[in-house]
Amino acid sequence: MSMLRLGTVPSLGLAIVVLVSGCDGRSRKASARLREEVHQLKEELETSRHQVSELEAKLSEAADESGENTVTLLNVPRVAAIELSRLSSVRWGSASEGRTTLDLYVIAVDGRGRPIQLTGSLGAVARFMPVDEESIELGRVSLSPAEVRDAWRAGVLGVSYQVEIPLQAAPVEGEYGGIHVSARFTDALTGVDHDATVVVRVPSQPEE
Repeated sequence: MSMLRLGTVPSLGLAIVVLVSGCDGRSRKASARLREEVHQLKEELETSRHQVSELEAKLSEAADESGENTVTLLNVPRVAAIELSRLSSVRWGSASEGRTTLDLYVIAVDGRGRPIQLTGSLGAVARFMPVDEESIELGRVSLSPAEVRDAWRAGVLGVSYQVEIPLQAAPVEGEYGGIHVSARFTDALTGVDHDATVVVRVPSQPEE
């Protein structure tokens, strides 16, 4: 019995050494991988800092030319995105008018998600988008900067721009899953284009 125990001890010690050695190898590989990831993140951060520094330099240069303060320019809000409200709707015309209109509500926000006024031109197109078929254009409209300014509305649900799109063909309730509307705003201050889309449900046509 004592000889068996004596023979087992070296074997057990060897197994422990092998196990520790294996854990050591995995640990070194994990550490190397982490070091590599940290190095990569540092490089990306440095690149971002360079880009920010370059933009600040350009802004400072523009400020010197225009005589304005850099901090002031940095804090002037600009349009970051436009959104098309899901409250946009189809307005049926009377039998005498015979014209159906899509009332599109456009919302603009700055970089902090706050409402901001639009200065620029706006275009919108309403289409049916059938599956596996070509789209069917129902109507389009283009607004000049002056017309965009006049389209500003304030109500219970907030501030938006109401754009009326006359529809050439009367939509059918439930057809093609609704009217697909796409809009593009071109900012007159920055020259940047902002796009947005929404699907407008077609309501039941009122009885005369």
